[in-house]
Amino acid sequence: MSAAEVDVNRPHFGQIYMWSLVAAGAAIALVSIYYFPFEKLDAQFVFLCLMVIASSMIAVRIPRVSGRITVADTFVFLGMLIYGGAAAILLSALEGIAVTMIISKKPRIFLFNSAILATSTFFTSTVLNLAFGPPVTIISEGFTQRFLYAICVMGFVQYIANTTLIAIEKSSKLKESTWQTWRTYYLWTSVTYFAGASAAGIIAILIHRHGFYAVVATVPIILIICFTYQTYLKNLAASLEQTEAARLHVEELSKYVSQLQRSEEAREQLLLRAERARAEAEAANRIKDEFLATLSHELRTPLTSLLGWSSVLREAKRDEKVLNQGLEAIDRNARVQAQLIDDLLDVSRIVSGKLNLDVRPLEISSVIRAAINVVRPAADAKGITLEYCAQPGLGAISADSARLQQITWNLLSNAVKFTPHGGRISVRVEQDGSDARVTVQDTGQGIDPEFLPRVFDRFRQADSSTTRSFGGLGLGLAIVRHLVELHGGTVSAHSDGVNKGASFSATFPLLADRSEPITVAHSGEMSSFEIRSLDGLRVLVVDDEPEARQIISTVITRTGGEVKTCTCASEALANLAEWKPDVILSDIAMPDEDGYSFIGKVRSLPRDKGGETPAAALTAYARDVDRRQALAAGYQMHIAKPIGAGQLVTMIARLAGRDS
Repeated sequence: MSAAEVDVNRPHFGQIYMWSLVAAGAAIALVSIYYFPFEKLDAQFVFLCLMVIASSMIAVRIPRVSGRITVADTFVFLGMLIYGGAAAILLSALEGIAVTMIISKKPRIFLFNSAILATSTFFTSTVLNLAFGPPVTIISEGFTQRFLYAICVMGFVQYIANTTLIAIEKSSKLKESTWQTWRTYYLWTSVTYFAGASAAGIIAILIHRHGFYAVVATVPIILIICFTYQTYLKNLAASLEQTEAARLHVEELSKYVSQLQRSEEAREQLLLRAERARAEAEAANRIKDEFLATLSHELRTPLTSLLGWSSVLREAKRDEKVLNQGLEAIDRNARVQAQLIDDLLDVSRIVSGKLNLDVRPLEISSVIRAAINVVRPAADAKGITLEYCAQPGLGAISADSARLQQITWNLLSNAVKFTPHGGRISVRVEQDGSDARVTVQDTGQGIDPEFLPRVFDRFRQADSSTTRSFGGLGLGLAIVRHLVELHGGTVSAHSDGVNKGASFSATFPLLADRSEPITVAHSGEMSSFEIRSLDGLRVLVVDDEPEARQIISTVITRTGGEVKTCTCASEALANLAEWKPDVILSDIAMPDEDGYSFIGKVRSLPRDKGGETPAAALTAYARDVDRRQALAAGYQMHIAKPIGAGQLVTMIARLAGRDS
């Protein structure tokens, strides 16, 4: 039996291997024709050729490869034992042609399959000649030990040669090693070669003793062997299918287990994320609660002072000292509340991305000096030494003057707050590469290393307990960080630990263009307002709050102006044409009709009825968007409450054109 069909339609190695084997097989066939014993050519040899062709049609397919096993090798072995090696090689080539006829019509397939069988039979004949002499002499002695050895060698050599030649080609197609392919698909076919060699040996002895037609008696045996083997291969194929099905089932099970594992891992990750989110939400909620409690405390504390002193000042018995103390306390606590509200509004603008800067070239040292002058009284009150050092010729930065002052003031106020009596605060302005660096260093309380990374977070305070020593909302440094970053700079904090002081540094990019920067005045206040005279100026005040109308009227009257107050927009419109004011001050939030609607109706009036009267929106709506909305509605000025008396008078004078 043999494995004869090979698909050779592939490039490179397969082509070289195929044509090399075809050339070798053709040479072997030509030599065999030359040495063929034509004198022995008879009807028996022709019958043997017909048996080879017929038996080649009875083929069993090898699973998973394109090879087939036939019973023709039995008659090839028989021809070798009766007629010699040359006759057997020609019978092998004939077998290759016959078996290829049922699988392919391509000439190269005919040539290649014939070459494989002729070459393997050549190896078998050569080994038998070398080991036992001419093959035709093996059967002359009958069933001897030499005969048995020769039959085993004949089957073994044919098996090794044939299957190896085929496995070389198949391995390149399957992308496996030759050994792996041979072991998987051809190792188990060895029994067919030994069975064919044994059957050929027995038939050859029977023919030698009883005549050639004894071969007819062996045909049923060969057919039984063939069909038995065919049944075996069917069972083997079924077993392979079951094995493949089991393998697929195992793969599916493995995939299912892997999916379960991934699902479990994903579930664990979700649980971890959920736990982390819950912890963050709880922390945020806790921070919110702490902030609200702190906010309540910080708002109620100045309110307590305001209410207390207002009660004291109402008493009949009071001297000038108590009056001054009360007025200073009321002024100080009102400013504290205003600062708290400003900080909250700044944070709101930062979070919403609506904080705008009015940048221009500034001399940074002048801004720092102005902020130091504001903070110095508080430092002097605590006996704190305030040192300042600025590198000369530093140059200009592009910044918003008011916001830069706010940055510096926040850092300095923070240092003053946390530095004990007799401490020291140093402020340095120096060049750091292409940046200007502002450093505020103190000898105060210091910062815990665990809290240091969160020192610039909103609503974060190192001590938010009810026993804390310092007030505040925890917004100042957060505002500093955002304002510095809006200027294109960076801010950092350093501390060696608690009670070891702290250092805050902010950097700002220096301008390459050395244009003349703006210098900020070194006044004792961040914004000073001269109390101007409003003699003869008529001011129409529109506000639904009686106390607001009262304080505004008092301030204007004390500076020489005339005031007419109105509680609503309709009343103000009625007085506008009749009284003819020089300036209008109007609230925004009023019942029935707000300030936007009111100014719209004013601007729709003709000039002689007050349609072009200068107007300012005096309102507690202090966001940038509120200012833009007021100006767009028709107001010339937006004034945010609360506002000091001097500031209010200055703004009214400016609105009336008396600011020169």
